[in-house]
Amino acid sequence: MANENETQSEAQGGAAAVLNILKTNPKALYVVGGAVVAVILLLTLRGGDGEIAQVRTNVSVGQTVTVRNPNIGDTLLVAVPGKLGSADTGDEENICVVKPGATALLEEETVANTISFVKVAIQDGECQGKSGWTPKVNISAK
Repeated sequence: MANENETQSEAQGGAAAVLNILKTNPKALYVVGGAVVAVILLLTLRGGDGEIAQVRTNVSVGQTVTVRNPNIGDTLLVAVPGKLGSADTGDEENICVVKPGATALLEEETVANTISFVKVAIQDGECQGKSGWTPKVNISAK
């Protein structure tokens, strides 16, 4: 039991000695602060390999694709690319709500508002035979 108390007092004494040095010697405090800042900068500037990971969907017009929302849920087909503000399926801009896993034929590809859109013709499910636009991220090669 005596050894434990001695070990604890030594550990507390060491920490107390370091704190005492930092309180009495402002230069030591600056050195410790500078070391902490240097470590943070090193970790911040070194993080990653400098490349931004991008998900690329390599598909081409005429290819059969699978419609699957990466955010888990249904995919909205709209009449005009770039019109994704409304989820109300009663709106004339919205063509159909596609369930995940439906197959489709890729008809066209364009960019609207910096988002890549594809026009697909749904081949199965509730929306079979309908054609509309959806963000390219919602499809994957079959």
